[in-house]
Amino acid sequence: MENNTTETENEENKLIINQNKEKINQQNDITIRCNNYFKNAFFSRLKLNIFIIILSLIGFIFEFFYREPLFNFSLEFEKKWQEKATEETIDTFKFLTKIGGEYLMVVPILIVFCFFTLIKSTVYIIGFLFCLQFHSMMKIWYGNKRPFWEENSLYKGLCEGGFGNPSGHSIITTFLYLSLFIYYKETKRLKKRYIILIIILLFCFFWIIMMILSRIILGMHSVNQVIYGSTLGVIVSLFIFIVFKIHRMPVYEYKKFFIEKKKIYIILGIFCLFIIISFSNVFIFNQNFDTDKYGKILDKICESGVPEYRRFNFDGLSGSSAIFAILGIYLGQIVFWYLIENKYKINEINSLIKEDLNINEYKISDEIKSNTYKINNNENEILEKNENIDIKDDSIDDLINHWNKNRIFLCSSFKNALLIIIYILACFIPLSLFFAISHSSNSVLIFIFKVGIPIFATPFLFYSFGCYYLIKISCGPKEILIKRLE
Repeated sequence: MENNTTETENEENKLIINQNKEKINQQNDITIRCNNYFKNAFFSRLKLNIFIIILSLIGFIFEFFYREPLFNFSLEFEKKWQEKATEETIDTFKFLTKIGGEYLMVVPILIVFCFFTLIKSTVYIIGFLFCLQFHSMMKIWYGNKRPFWEENSLYKGLCEGGFGNPSGHSIITTFLYLSLFIYYKETKRLKKRYIILIIILLFCFFWIIMMILSRIILGMHSVNQVIYGSTLGVIVSLFIFIVFKIHRMPVYEYKKFFIEKKKIYIILGIFCLFIIISFSNVFIFNQNFDTDKYGKILDKICESGVPEYRRFNFDGLSGSSAIFAILGIYLGQIVFWYLIENKYKINEINSLIKEDLNINEYKISDEIKSNTYKINNNENEILEKNENIDIKDDSIDDLINHWNKNRIFLCSSFKNALLIIIYILACFIPLSLFFAISHSSNSVLIFIFKVGIPIFATPFLFYSFGCYYLIKISCGPKEILIKRLE
């Protein structure tokens, strides 16, 4: 009997050790998956992602074949359409293209920032800025004319001096509203509410189409240019949200880009490369383009004139300065996480939570490893508590990530609301340089002070001190955090 009992205990001990090994392996697997987030995101749907890559390459290559035929078709189509259109119709499309380019691009950004997580809003805004950067660089590479440059009768009061291919309005509008639909589609509240999702999709699709039509009808872009722009908007959205799923990145993985020195050096190196490419484009491409001829056309037909820094290659350089905005966000987030970790005392909060939960009582005995200790039901509960503690450690960052769902202090008093308004407005002070410096100033002065510094400083201030105070006020003091996390 004793032998049977001993054998049974040994079997139970082996089973317990195997269970612990499985749990350790699972934790290691999780660590590996976290360390290879993008790799795993890509290979999770390998066939679909390869299909998207192939489709994207086709989109790039096929543009070469339809560019000239559709441009020539556009000149005739736009001329005939404008001859039949009334002044009210033209004014309507002018209104659409103005609000779409200046105001309704801001609306989805504000929606995402106010109602989605910090990570999702950051990815969304960087995606928007990347579209602005990418299409500006491509305009320099292609150096294609706008329809109203070639056929002056198409001019309807709106004048732009940058190259036309691809359409900036098309790529940015497509990205913003397609990505907005993807975000809403993934929300828990709307996952099975198909009617609401269809309404959102139809609205996004309708607005993209109206923006594309307005650019064609006003002679600002040809058909091929808006098709290519929209194609690029779809491609960028697919790569960010489907192929690599950047918006679903865990908070601790997201933080690594701003707190690990190795990653910081690599990313800053990539920024340097993009900046060099952006500036060198101006002096490499389209040196044979007849800037004198088309410059005189712009001077002749444009009512208010086009400043030099918004013409031809220089316009592409001006748009390419979006890379400084992305750099500002990145460096701002480095400062932000430093402030959160050190000024907001996240480590102190973690230690206080551990003390309250008496973590030391839940340590698993080393006797388990030597196969001499039998885990009973109570110790199984201890394992579960240990797993919960791991979640507790991450919940501080999760709370920060979901700041807009936890804004218990943001609107609790007039003082808090006023403070955050002051902090946010202060972040936009550098933009005053843009309006203070004249369009006719020296080009170097314009690119440094009118474009460079404001575009870099504004997102840097907002994503560092602005976000820090916004989250500090919305989440409340650390004592309240501890009570909410218990």
